[in-house]
Amino acid sequence: MGLSWATARDGGRTTISARGSIDLHSSDGLGDHLTELIDGGERCVIIDLTQVDFCDSSGLNVLIRAYKHAARQGGTFTVTGAYGRVDTVLRITGLDRFLLQGDP
Repeated sequence: MGLSWATARDGGRTTISARGSIDLHSSDGLGDHLTELIDGGERCVIIDLTQVDFCDSSGLNVLIRAYKHAARQGGTFTVTGAYGRVDTVLRITGLDRFLLQGDP
């Protein structure tokens, strides 16, 4: 299916609404976008996965790298809206403990 996203800024928060699958073919582009946002000074970055139906290990790696990069820059990176298989993989891997948040 591929991956697309829209970025919105509101009151010091930047929300990326992703749609599709985060996998080997799409994760590099998403990772580059997240890095650009954080390097550009965004300190509260949220990725909304409500419309993401699949996330493989390369996608998880992008989320972890963004989380660590934001922390090094004095910011936050969180995930919201994960459901189904995506939520399950975040919970099985233990990433839910530091990536997941409630509604944006």
